Amino acid sequence: MEEILNNLIVGETLYTTALGTNYLFIERSNDGGVIYSINIERKILPLNTINTAFNDSLNGIEINAQWYINYNQHEYETRGCNLSVLSELLSRV
Repeated sequence: MEEILNNLIVGETLYTTALGTNYLFIERSNDGGVIYSINIERKILPLNTINTAFNDSLNGIEINAQWYINYNQHEYETRGCNLSVLSELLSRV
């Protein structure tokens, strides 16, 4: 997963919604996670969330909304769009 994160390019589309809104990579966060933009809004997907989801997916656990709620309900409720970015990053493995 670290290799995927290290190879992200500024401005790269991490996810595109059904309405065509692009979530664009800005930079790595202080904790090594991902900072991305949705239009003018900035969002952060923490590295711990990425790594936990990656490890759980390797163990056959489906990474979906229920997983995210169980993992960190507050994060899911305040940054629900992270699930789409997280799913896309996991699909690159």
